[in-house]
Amino acid sequence: MVIRSSNYPRLPRMYWGELIYATPGCGKTYVANKYRDVVDGDDLIVEAIREVAPGFDIGYYNDPREVIFRYFRYINFGADKKWRVYNRALEKMKFYCGNDDVVLFGTLDLIDEADRIFLQQNSYIVRNGFNVGRERDEADDMNVATHKIDDYLDTSLQRVCRWGY
Repeated sequence: MVIRSSNYPRLPRMYWGELIYATPGCGKTYVANKYRDVVDGDDLIVEAIREVAPGFDIGYYNDPREVIFRYFRYINFGADKKWRVYNRALEKMKFYCGNDDVVLFGTLDLIDEADRIFLQQNSYIVRNGFNVGRERDEADDMNVATHKIDDYLDTSLQRVCRWGY
């Protein structure tokens, strides 16, 4: 859900209209819930799952990452269905970016679509089991602005984001 209320701050103008990849577990959902015009890309992937596979039982929708994991496990990570979901989600992400919203996502398969990349190397923050080496290699191969997330979101706030708010 996108917050449109002027009671919430916006991210700096330099990010408006950007599709931003950030390391899983670094606080994207937290930021999306605290700033207006910021969209959580995981929510858009869940919407795409609902459209591509309307018979799939989303269940209790609390954590979009859990829904996405269950869906990909349900389809046995079939590449065709997975990319149908990703492509539909990308359409949604680009729609929001076209309205000067910021879309934050952490799906490594889609990193090549990013306008900007934020990387976190602190293993205390990064989601367990996440392949930081692959993420760094993918980012190195791209010609987009890449930042250390600590330069923008302090580590103590990221810890709060990871362990709940």
